[in-house]
Amino acid sequence: MNLRNKAYTVTMKLVVKIGGSMSMMNEGPDPDYMSRFLDVLEELDEEHSVSVCVGGGDFVNSYSECIESFNLTDGEREECFIELMRANVRLLSILTDKKPLFDLEGHGGEEVVVSGIEPGRSTDANAAAVARNMDADLFVKLTDVEGIYDKDPAEHEDAELLETMGFEDLETVKGEETPLDYGILDPLAMEIIRKNKITTVLASGRDPENLMRIAEGERIGTWIE
Repeated sequence: MNLRNKAYTVTMKLVVKIGGSMSMMNEGPDPDYMSRFLDVLEELDEEHSVSVCVGGGDFVNSYSECIESFNLTDGEREECFIELMRANVRLLSILTDKKPLFDLEGHGGEEVVVSGIEPGRSTDANAAAVARNMDADLFVKLTDVEGIYDKDPAEHEDAELLETMGFEDLETVKGEETPLDYGILDPLAMEIIRKNKITTVLASGRDPENLMRIAEGERIGTWIE
């Protein structure tokens, strides 16, 4: 499906990842942000089939700091993080009436809410896998930056936003991986996107209305296609 500069009246299949950096506070989900996001999601659900993935954000980061002195392995730490994110899945599942997904093997393409599933896999990779299983028309990652840049904008004032990328260009944006930081997209998510040619958009989610604009074909952020 060609999404370029086109507003849709036909049903699309979408997967939306909302970054924890915007949606999660130290104490848990940000009620204001979640309310605004859910309003947009409700409108999208009227016409389209939408699955949702949610990150851990400050909620998980704060927990990570509290257990730092216990010398856990990365895998053990991630097991703890995944249990915390399961609560976010339960909450959004209740609020959206979508199936909570805790095992990708059990996903047959229906609308779901997903987050962390197993150590060593980012929430981005899980969202990309759901997009693959749904044969999604569009995978949208809403994050706290405007998209993918040609260089780190935090270090380079002349960094330029890449408005479009080919699937083969994903290798150029790989970064270092840690249990709480898999970069703009982790290698497994990139592999799933590239192999299955999933049209993907990375854009600012500070305003949840950007999701509706993207679904209507507006060119916001970076489009991988």
